[in-house]
Amino acid sequence: MTTASTAQDSELISLQDLLSSPHDPIESPENGAYLAKLTSLALSDLLAAPTVLSTQSHTLTSSLTALTHASYPTFLSLHKSSAALLDSLSSLDSSLNTLLHNALPALDDAARVFHEKSGPSVIEERQKTRVVLEQQDKLRDLLDIPVLIDTCVRNGLYAEALTLAAHASTVLKTLCAVQSEEAANVSSLQLAQSLQAEVTSSLHSMRILLLSTLFEPSKKLPALWKAVQFLRKMQAMSEDELALAFASARIDCLRNALLSVERDAGVSAAAPYDIDDTIVGSTSEEREAELDQQGEDIARFLKKYIDVWREGAYDIITQYATIFLERSQHLTPTAPPSSSSHPPLNPVIKQTLVPTLLSLLLPSLGTHLWRAYPHLGPLAAQLAYCSSAMARVGMDFRALLSPLITQAVVDGFSRDIRIGAEREWSALLAKHASSKSKSAPSNVWLISTAHLVPALSSLVIPPSALAHVPPQILTTFPPLATSLNAYLRALNRLRSLVPMNALKGIISALESDLSKVGRSLLTYAKECGYSDKKELEISRSTGAAYAQVMVPFLKRAVIGGVFGLPWDEKSPWNEGIRESDGSGSIKDTDALDTVLQSWESWLEDGA
Repeated sequence: MTTASTAQDSELISLQDLLSSPHDPIESPENGAYLAKLTSLALSDLLAAPTVLSTQSHTLTSSLTALTHASYPTFLSLHKSSAALLDSLSSLDSSLNTLLHNALPALDDAARVFHEKSGPSVIEERQKTRVVLEQQDKLRDLLDIPVLIDTCVRNGLYAEALTLAAHASTVLKTLCAVQSEEAANVSSLQLAQSLQAEVTSSLHSMRILLLSTLFEPSKKLPALWKAVQFLRKMQAMSEDELALAFASARIDCLRNALLSVERDAGVSAAAPYDIDDTIVGSTSEEREAELDQQGEDIARFLKKYIDVWREGAYDIITQYATIFLERSQHLTPTAPPSSSSHPPLNPVIKQTLVPTLLSLLLPSLGTHLWRAYPHLGPLAAQLAYCSSAMARVGMDFRALLSPLITQAVVDGFSRDIRIGAEREWSALLAKHASSKSKSAPSNVWLISTAHLVPALSSLVIPPSALAHVPPQILTTFPPLATSLNAYLRALNRLRSLVPMNALKGIISALESDLSKVGRSLLTYAKECGYSDKKELEISRSTGAAYAQVMVPFLKRAVIGGVFGLPWDEKSPWNEGIRESDGSGSIKDTDALDTVLQSWESWLEDGA
């Protein structure tokens, strides 16, 4: 009883202590809830509450004691860990104090010194790197542009190449502008400079390729127009320089084509040369056959040469006019005119183009045309057609052809006389009237029948004689008849092409050769020692036949028979016909008159 009372008293004391605690039990949610519960209990429950609480207290105490005995290692480890944590927190506090008071001020000082010494260069590199990083997509595209431009140029896609170059130039200018705004003291990006250099090199290759197109003989107007248009877009040269380059290139192509024709024919455009020494025929007929063969070969060469020149010159003039003189009416006449205005071309280029083209034709004609004699007729017709065709494009050079053809006819006729009549007469003189040995008597070679010497009065040509019928009396004098046959063959070959303005040259060549025959015959007649009067009479008859029959007949044959002009002794074709033709080939046009006067004087003296 006493023990229970004592326990109850201690519990009451503890409750009193609890209730009298300075802390308000109502402030504790648990205490407040318990006190509120007590007020709702019955008295019996209130009286039993201390016993219940005491039992729970003993139970909790026993549980704690058992837990302590069972888990004391854990409590010891927890104690050690708490002590170590306290030590670590103390060390961390010391380290943080050291960092704040010592290390951070030193780091701040070092950073300030680094910024002062290395800051600008680092900032510059960072700015460059940042610009590259910002423009890396554009740069990646730009790196492929030079390769693409080269590919386009090789494949002939010039428009695409120019578009890529313009795009690259615009982008590179933008990059340089952005960089200069952000870093005024930084030079242009080396990458941009390198790309610009590669693009420029590709465009330079394209310009060379376009210019080389102008030198290709097979290129026609569309390809040449395209090449010139792209060169204009590139602004590689001025319009005058471009026109000059075009004309030079096409003329060079024409010149190479003409040289190829000359090489194929085995001829040279060098100065004309005399081919008389190459004729080896023993007779005049054989020599004429060789001349005909050579003339045919030269005519065949000239025909091809003229055709090549005509086609090339016509193309050059039409191409030049279309590309440079008619830009608004080119291959697409319906297209609107270009907005860019071109300055007028230098007229010197246009004025020198035609003379330059003619310089490729006329000198060669002057060199080789006479060698094609007597096959000049087809060549003259071809040249007339060529000049007419070129006249349609403003290149009329017909007036320049007439002197060339005339001179070729005169030179060819002169060569025929040299190869034929002159060589025949020289052979006769070398055989019978050589100066190294005693000349043969006149009755041996000058006349066919020595006892039938014609009278001097009969050795004349009647006015009614036909110009194309040789005098029969000359058959009495074999040397004169042989020479006359050679002259007639030359006149017959002349009739294939007879320009009227060649009359003076033909007569001059004929008279020049006749003067040589008459002079050599007169020298023989004067120097030959006559053993009797018969030989002198034969020489005088031969001289009269030469001066009064052969010479007048040949002049009449040329004027009336070949040229079809009226002829008599007082006609203008006979008077003053021996004026110089301007070629300079005949030095003494009065030589025949002098020889005839000498013969007349010698014949009168002998009478």
